[in-house]
Amino acid sequence: MGLYFTTPMTTAQVVEHLGYPTRQCLERWLAMDSRYAGHMAKPIIPLETRRRAVELVLGGMQQKQAAKQLGVSVGAVHGWVRAYRKGGMAALRL
Repeated sequence: MGLYFTTPMTTAQVVEHLGYPTRQCLERWLAMDSRYAGHMAKPIIPLETRRRAVELVLGGMQQKQAAKQLGVSVGAVHGWVRAYRKGGMAALRL
């Protein structure tokens, strides 16, 4: 994790340089580490898009279709729906 903060590299560049872990995994580790609190960027996908994805899926659309319609990954839609089911709309702000 130190490489991310000691160089101008992005998380994707750090992962490419090291060969592990995935970018998402590195970002989760950074987000959970209190030493780096506040240094991680906010989600780049607008809350409105996340909310719309959840609404589409809850309305009966398949996650894959919702992802395609909104131009996001299926994994992102899956995560938002899971977060919503655990914590409601407030969970989508995280």
